[in-house]
Amino acid sequence: MKRVKAFWCQLLVRLLIVSFSAVVHADIAPRVSLDNQSVAMQLSSLAFDLGVIDSAAESTNTVGLVKLLNKELFQVEFTSLSLSTEQYLKLIKRKDIASYRRLIKQYKALDRFQWPMINPIELRLGLRVKEVAKLRWVLVKLGDMEPHTIAAYRESIYDPSVEAGLKRFQIRHGLSVDGKLGNQTLLSINTKPSFRVVQLQKALKLSLKKFDEEQEYVFVNLTDYTLRISKNGVEQLKMPVIVGKPSSKTPELNTVVSVVTINPTWTPPASIIYQDIMKSVDEHPNYLRNNNFVLKSYKTGIEDSNLAGMDTAILKHKLKTSTLVQRSGDKNALGKFRFTIPNTSAIFLHDTPNKYLFKRANRALSHGCIRLSEPERFAHYLISKEPLQTQHLFQKALKTNKTMHFRLRSRLPINIIYQNVWIDKDGRLQIRES
Repeated sequence: MKRVKAFWCQLLVRLLIVSFSAVVHADIAPRVSLDNQSVAMQLSSLAFDLGVIDSAAESTNTVGLVKLLNKELFQVEFTSLSLSTEQYLKLIKRKDIASYRRLIKQYKALDRFQWPMINPIELRLGLRVKEVAKLRWVLVKLGDMEPHTIAAYRESIYDPSVEAGLKRFQIRHGLSVDGKLGNQTLLSINTKPSFRVVQLQKALKLSLKKFDEEQEYVFVNLTDYTLRISKNGVEQLKMPVIVGKPSSKTPELNTVVSVVTINPTWTPPASIIYQDIMKSVDEHPNYLRNNNFVLKSYKTGIEDSNLAGMDTAILKHKLKTSTLVQRSGDKNALGKFRFTIPNTSAIFLHDTPNKYLFKRANRALSHGCIRLSEPERFAHYLISKEPLQTQHLFQKALKTNKTMHFRLRSRLPINIIYQNVWIDKDGRLQIRES
């Protein structure tokens, strides 16, 4: 009897275990499936926003979607830079990525409208014309004006609210803020949303490539004439810069800041010597002497500072055996600071004695190098990451006229690019026409 009871007890326990296992598996299996489906939906939605696929529901294969995204960003399915599923999911949550995707959706929705073409008119307060009604509608749709319910006849009146909205639009597009429909303002305001979608998708790709936002790096937007330092996604430092003019554009670079030089000398390249300096020497025979230039012998290294009254013919002859060097000092073209960024284009960052140029709106003025409006502030930021002994030496060097080089142990990455579309720290879309 006891054996029978024991048998039935064991059988009951086994049945309970099997039943519990079935319940657990029934509970877990759908959850795993849902998780996979959720991941695929998020990746598919990202691919759709990038324009990689035509529908957010087009693909549910997670592995295939990751390959597709990597190919879109890096031109190949796998490289050392390729991102994993987990990294894409982390990126999707990042604020800047979410902002770009929101704007892509917004401009795709705007593209469903028949975008009005605004004709050139001379605006003045109180003016009532059809073009103002179109302008008001566009500014509201772009978020530069708050939508208000007003009488139909007032929609065509150019009032202070439309003027303020137009000025906000001009600020966002880096235009002259005058509340007028000039050629550049008309060009920007008549740009169709479909074109902006493509620009936003390019900006989104660029942000996706910067996976490690916790890294500290220097970013120079050549289009915006601005240098920024970012750490943990937060802007640490920002300053205006001067970049290469159209005939000698600053190239896009991805490198590091390796050396800070105080009181640098300047060895002008042949292009500047023969295009600019020769012209100055021809017009002012004492130009070289007055601007602290010397000729340094290739063989002996001896400097010849007796350059008074030198004409271009003598200078050209001298340059066969010597190099032209500008000594450090107030007149030096590089100012007080030079920042070395290793590259094959002979580009570097530096100070300048011509500070008034930073007041200009268009600052594409240099021969290719990047001039900083606040070089000492930038130098202090870099040196603050070095050992205390280096910091003390740097402070002493600032008080002398001696040329000193500080090779950095903590080399910040620097990314120099032309970016026409970005989101500023206040979350506003900024656009610069190329």
